[in-house]
Amino acid sequence: MAQTIESSQSTLHRSLLAVLDPLGTPVDTKKYLSMAPRLDTLQGKTVYVVDVGFAGGYEFLEQLRDWFSLHMPEVRIVLKHKPGNMFMDAPDLWEEIKREGHAVIFGVGG
Repeated sequence: MAQTIESSQSTLHRSLLAVLDPLGTPVDTKKYLSMAPRLDTLQGKTVYVVDVGFAGGYEFLEQLRDWFSLHMPEVRIVLKHKPGNMFMDAPDLWEEIKREGHAVIFGVGG
């Protein structure tokens, strides 16, 4: 909702600027999804590990990939950078994960 601030001069009443209400958040724009069912095992599965570009995230996820290769070598880890920034959609990546993967770890760092 825009509000107008008027000049304080008594003889001159004109708009100086418009102020927008930052609480004007759209409603009913979110689509909530439940988490996927837990897998019985990771043996022989492909797990996508996705970095969203947050500072330190990729380095952390590299260590996670290395942990899997050392402790669970039968699990195939695919480490990916999500294109764009953390707030942008990546439909091609989501389709690849649905087609090729069994699970995903969507990670941030910091």
